[in-house]
Amino acid sequence: MQASRKLKEEIGINSQLKLLTQAYQEHAIVQINLARFSVVSSREFMEELAEIFFNVKTSYQQYLEALKANDKKHYDVRLEKNGREVIILLSSNGKFYGDLVTKVSRLFVQEAKTKDVDLIIVGREGKSFYDDSGTKKPYAYYEIPDTNVTLESIKPLIDAILPYKKVSIFYGKFNNIITQDPVKTSLTGDIQEGKTAAPKEDFLFEPSVEKIMEFFESQIFAMLFNQTVNEGKLARFASRIKAMEFAQNNLQKQLDWLMGNQRRLHSLEVNKRQLQLFAGRSLWNKK
Repeated sequence: MQASRKLKEEIGINSQLKLLTQAYQEHAIVQINLARFSVVSSREFMEELAEIFFNVKTSYQQYLEALKANDKKHYDVRLEKNGREVIILLSSNGKFYGDLVTKVSRLFVQEAKTKDVDLIIVGREGKSFYDDSGTKKPYAYYEIPDTNVTLESIKPLIDAILPYKKVSIFYGKFNNIITQDPVKTSLTGDIQEGKTAAPKEDFLFEPSVEKIMEFFESQIFAMLFNQTVNEGKLARFASRIKAMEFAQNNLQKQLDWLMGNQRRLHSLEVNKRQLQLFAGRSLWNKK
């Protein structure tokens, strides 16, 4: 009787867990349907915008060098960046995103250990992974929502990274529902690893290169960062769909095994009662 009660409890728990994974999966599907078209359709535009940013940044640096060398009277050191590089880990606050957040965090930690850079971690899961990695290098921590991300919610982080000469971010990139990759990309118009710079071209800027650079650093930089955040969100929810599908399959196997045991136990109890019944009849017949 006790074994039967325990089996019934375990079947109930596994059934509830399966319903929970289905709810998480359905929520992820809704989030992907809401975000996939806008994120994927704007990806190519943002990549071209990042290339323009590189050209603007290169021209601005050349302008500063010329100004510093030829017109020191009007050169303002405040025009320069702080000369440092910062790398950002874009993780999540919640769980149940499969192994994607772990893969991105591991890639970030590897670079944090080997390079002299400043560190920023976004999301509680990334913070937990970094703290457990044994890396002692200090970092700044920020939280942004896993869903419903707005420019207002990421503004404190953008303000913190604007002074840096180079900003790179680690996040999960959405390829499709099946495949999501941990990647690193630049937000400050730098040449990506594995790519070569385009041939040098001269540009004319109206009203001035300073004004154009200011616009890129304030508006375009925020747009590029927001696109990256949305890319990461899309990849995490796609990873959740896979993880929940895997969990449901395992839970169903466990349920099949438990219900098989329950049926066998029920058969044993029926057989036991029948044997007791026959034994009782035999005793009455002897009397």
